[in-house]
Amino acid sequence: MCVSTLHRVVGPAPGNRLEVEDLEGTRRQLSLLAFEGPAPAPGRWVVCHSGYVLAPADGADADAARAELDRLSPETSTKGS
Repeated sequence: MCVSTLHRVVGPAPGNRLEVEDLEGTRRQLSLLAFEGPAPAPGRWVVCHSGYVLAPADGADADAARAELDRLSPETSTKGS
């Protein structure tokens, strides 16, 4: 099963990459090779999979997903922004 995840853009990284942060606060550098258009600005949400930034994500959708995850697992609550 393949699962894409939401990440918030932290900023640019070397080599056509972005530094991003997942819903739990873990930061990574992901490739922009599969992303069409200009790199998303810091603070924007993106959909990522297998080390690649795939598409922009709506901020309201990301907030709703984070709230649902918090509701399902309150003892492992995700970080807010």
